[in-house]
Amino acid sequence: MSVQSRTLPKPARAPHRTPRSARNMLFGFMILAIVAALLPPLFPAALADARVPMWCLLAALSGGLAVLLTVQPSTPRAAMLSGGWVLVTATVVQAFLVGDVVAMFATWLVVPILALAAGQLRPKPRKALVAAHAVASACWVGVTLAVLAMSVVAMTTGDIETSRVAYALMATFDLTLLPWMNFATILTGLALGLTTSWGLIRYYWVAIKLVISVGILFVAFGFLHDALERAAAEAEHLAAIGGTTAQLGAAADVAAWGFGGSLLSLVTAVLLSLYKPGGKTRRGRRLQPVRARRRVDTI
Repeated sequence: MSVQSRTLPKPARAPHRTPRSARNMLFGFMILAIVAALLPPLFPAALADARVPMWCLLAALSGGLAVLLTVQPSTPRAAMLSGGWVLVTATVVQAFLVGDVVAMFATWLVVPILALAAGQLRPKPRKALVAAHAVASACWVGVTLAVLAMSVVAMTTGDIETSRVAYALMATFDLTLLPWMNFATILTGLALGLTTSWGLIRYYWVAIKLVISVGILFVAFGFLHDALERAAAEAEHLAAIGGTTAQLGAAADVAAWGFGGSLLSLVTAVLLSLYKPGGKTRRGRRLQPVRARRRVDTI
């Protein structure tokens, strides 16, 4: 007697639903864009004429996506991802090409929106995102090491002209490469946390890495950039009047110690990624049963 095996039909996959938090973040970003367009910039933009029109475009994009999610919560994933990528790209243009500082920090809002819209990534996109995060982190460490080396040369050389050139290069790196590497590392890290099971504050090592990255950025904007600018101005003045490196002020010491501390913090972050110490946070342990139930429901 032959028994014919029958293949059971696969259960229909539930339609993708973008989390409500993404919709709320979109409304929040829309309000931020409107306020930024109405208020004067914190710092002069590189393309001043494009600043307000770009903010209006960002407000329209984020508001349109928010209304779409309100009217149709089960908006197709492809449509949400397309709109999210346009929003992220426009925000990056506003931040780094137009030169708006508010838009730089607004990227911390739009990238999580895109990550929430994407949901859990499949293996290939996840590997690509991990690779992007690893490359950005390595470049950030490398540029910081180069700037620290130039700082040591500027402080120890007996030639004030060499010191002047070193500080000029450091100031150039501080305004160009370092911000790109910092934001690239933070944004890819946020995307990884929100599109994988690691989360942002579910594991101690992930939370510490996030604190390190954000802390370095605020230190840079808070006093390190200003100290470097003062050291570069002092070196240029001393070179013009025939001074010596021994006459450099405290700003040179602050710049050296600041970049040294940043490098040490970045190496710590790399080691945290390799060894993953500490286990789950209290929030991670509390969410574990909920995630387990969701996996059972989808089987």
